[in-house]
Amino acid sequence: MATRSTIVWLALSMCPVATTALAPGNAIAQQGVDETVDEVVVVGTRRQGRTAVETAVPVDVFDRQNIDSVSSDDMLDIIRTLVPSFQVQRYPIDDGATFVRPPTLRGMSADKILVLVNGKRRHRSALVQLSGDGVHGPDLATIPSIALKSVEVLRDGASAMYGSDAIAGVFNFNLRDSADGGEIRLQTGMYTEGNERGYLLQMNQGLRLGRSGFVNISAELSDNEPTSRGTFFTTPGGFSTIETAQVSGFFDHDRNPATPDQQRFGPDALAEIYDPVSGDFITLARGSDGIPDDTDTRYADNLPYAEISDSQLVQIWGEPEREAFRSFVNAGLELGGGRELYGWMNYSQSDSNGSFYYRPPFAEVFVPLRTPTGEIYNPRDRFPAGFTPRFAGEVVDVGATAGIRGQFSNGVSYDFSGRWGESTIKYAIYNTLNPSLGPASPTSFRPGDLVSDEGALNADFALPVDVGFASDLNVAFGLEYRDEGYQLVEGDPSSYEAGPYAFPDPFNFEIDADEAAEGQNGGSVGCFIPGPQFNPTSLCHPDDPIHNIGVIGSNGFPGYGPLTASRYDRGSWAGYVDLEADVTDRLLVSIAGRYEDFSDFGSNFSWRIAARLRVNDAWTLRGSAGSGFRAPTPGQISSTSVLAGAQESGLAVRGLIPPQNPAAQIFGAVPLTDETSTQFTFGLAIQPIDAFTVTLDYYFIGLDDRIWVSSNFTVGAAERAQLVALGVPGAEQLTEVRFFTNDMDTETQGIDLVAHYNVDWSAGNTLLSLAVNVNDTEVTRRTDRQGDPTNPDPVFFLSDADVLQIENGDPDFRANFTARHSLANGVSATLRGNWYGDHKFVNPGDPGEVQGMNGDIYWDLDVTWDVRDTLSVTLGGRNLFDAAPDPQPSFFSCCGVTAHESSVMDWQGPYYYVRGVLSWN
Repeated sequence: MATRSTIVWLALSMCPVATTALAPGNAIAQQGVDETVDEVVVVGTRRQGRTAVETAVPVDVFDRQNIDSVSSDDMLDIIRTLVPSFQVQRYPIDDGATFVRPPTLRGMSADKILVLVNGKRRHRSALVQLSGDGVHGPDLATIPSIALKSVEVLRDGASAMYGSDAIAGVFNFNLRDSADGGEIRLQTGMYTEGNERGYLLQMNQGLRLGRSGFVNISAELSDNEPTSRGTFFTTPGGFSTIETAQVSGFFDHDRNPATPDQQRFGPDALAEIYDPVSGDFITLARGSDGIPDDTDTRYADNLPYAEISDSQLVQIWGEPEREAFRSFVNAGLELGGGRELYGWMNYSQSDSNGSFYYRPPFAEVFVPLRTPTGEIYNPRDRFPAGFTPRFAGEVVDVGATAGIRGQFSNGVSYDFSGRWGESTIKYAIYNTLNPSLGPASPTSFRPGDLVSDEGALNADFALPVDVGFASDLNVAFGLEYRDEGYQLVEGDPSSYEAGPYAFPDPFNFEIDADEAAEGQNGGSVGCFIPGPQFNPTSLCHPDDPIHNIGVIGSNGFPGYGPLTASRYDRGSWAGYVDLEADVTDRLLVSIAGRYEDFSDFGSNFSWRIAARLRVNDAWTLRGSAGSGFRAPTPGQISSTSVLAGAQESGLAVRGLIPPQNPAAQIFGAVPLTDETSTQFTFGLAIQPIDAFTVTLDYYFIGLDDRIWVSSNFTVGAAERAQLVALGVPGAEQLTEVRFFTNDMDTETQGIDLVAHYNVDWSAGNTLLSLAVNVNDTEVTRRTDRQGDPTNPDPVFFLSDADVLQIENGDPDFRANFTARHSLANGVSATLRGNWYGDHKFVNPGDPGEVQGMNGDIYWDLDVTWDVRDTLSVTLGGRNLFDAAPDPQPSFFSCCGVTAHESSVMDWQGPYYYVRGVLSWN
């Protein structure tokens, strides 16, 4: 792990190296700098007319050419390709995170990244990731790339300007605003490893609104087939599934004369028990009798493929099936007198479908049960080969913003606006059971919905004041009121209810001594199961299915019941002042402060001071220092969930309980408070010639009371009884409990290097870009739940494995290099390399088992031919040389996974595509 002094030394030493390495040769003619450097920016300053190189804080600007150079239909992947400190992975099995992928910036989660659209805050996704850092942030995937004019990335904290969440940085997505012209884009591609196809159709059209207004409409449709990169199923710990077996002919296993040569297939998971005297079949119990159990050949036929569809493995590791429609409408109308009416709205709907963990026929969900008639119900008759639950999510995102801006007669600029946004995730699960319902269980369920909504009113003002500086002092101030809510919507009753088989002997076939003493069944102890098991003088066989219980809820994802369904709302208001001026013609100074008050947990004041010193025409120094904060979201405060997952001993049922709930406080939880940060940056920008720029920035972020999901606490008998008494859903099956906690402090530091070189020469135009991020995070404090510093065996809310994952789970080094060359004949080519550094993977159950993961470089290439001014064709490929993360470590081999599936490095293989663009004026 890099030390702070190492990173500072690296920052200072790389500057002359980078300048020398990227300096142009004398034989090449130079022309103006790349247009993205000179674009006026909105983010990071409230002073109009600033460009990226003139700001006191680091801002990257990516124009349409940059955005179009990435072939993905997902904004997350586009940003990951362009910004090296931004990382995101694809979770093949992680409940809602399979559909809404939470990214990180500078090693910090998505809810520490503020997202703006046209300079206005964007609402959050409905997903609260109920593992790891418990992230609850906006969903960038709902923004179609076709709708964007540019993307601004502020690589600095900005809570003093924008409020909660702006700790790691700020993204501002500027929408297209042309009043005429349009384009249609059609792209299709395919992975070479599994031949899975993807399609993308995009459209943009600008329209005039009156004489001085515009309406710009953007929409896209995408369709991607699911991928599969796993192999045959193996149980956790690396043990192979019991091989398919067959026994026939020599022994009548069920003592049924009608089936003297019955064949059996499958794992030896059930024992047939017979009366030793009469030979009558008595019962079917869990346990081995040496006889493979299934009489249905579908088990032998389907074990590798498992009741999903033809040619699919029982355990799917890959990207889910995805379909999406996304749209934005942006509009503006000049009203005269310098006033402008503006607004935009969006609608996005995506449908995804993925797999959960495979339930083999010997899993607990297949315990036999007694029906009211005394017959044995065996769930394996419905799923002879076991089953793999299929989990689907429909993500609907809608939002609208409107406002008016102008200038009062006294010179004060104003901007009054209101916005509203809502994100909904509608879950569905099928190819599964609610075992507690027995034979009445359906196989498809609607577990419920998640809804996150947000509304705000803003009043922003700015006034230039002459105070004798080289420029007017820009005095900006404003107020904001925000209302936020989070809701868990109740699912179908069959997805959460406890059926009759949730309890042993639900039909009272067995009368024990206590019941007999109460006079039941005439006061006789006995087993009153109809048939050979009937025995009015003694208890039923101890292994009889009457003693079994069925797990409650739709297996894989129990539904939200009346006790879980909830609604949480809060309000907040804020006021800010922001001052900025060129004190001299070489020195820019900016000072900002913001006070914010929340109805549920308290208030915060954040500040920032930033400055830029132009040393000479080529060199500029810049830096900032300040504080920041992030309020716990309504979703983090109120979420409740019961989830199932794999571990080496089998399936674990984990419950997440709100920290303010008395049930969580049994394990030491306390109500959440805000995260607070202290941060500073120092950097320089160099532009020795117009065609070449390089910026180098060091940053430090100290984050206190960081919110995280606690480690899993084992639920013993005493704790389980308390949870049941408190009415916690599914408490009877819980093996582990977690909750959100302000458990730790962290320190993050690193450097960002960004360089551009743009030149015209005899063979055309060449643009070279390099972006490098070196990042290091260290956990400096975590809480001992026992509160005894002398205890030699402390028990932490945050486990050693969590600490190792936070500090080493993502690459400390990321870089991307882009070379774009354009010829005079309309042909251009772009080569891009994305470099991921080394990182580590730790076994969540054993922090002593750590695997070093090697980094790699992913190479992309595309060639575009401008057939004519209005038509172009592009051929391209991503990951040309099949780079991939290291295989899953042997100590955590599970379920047929081959690649390290939670790595930020892509593991789907090469992808080739063709794209056509038709445009008009």
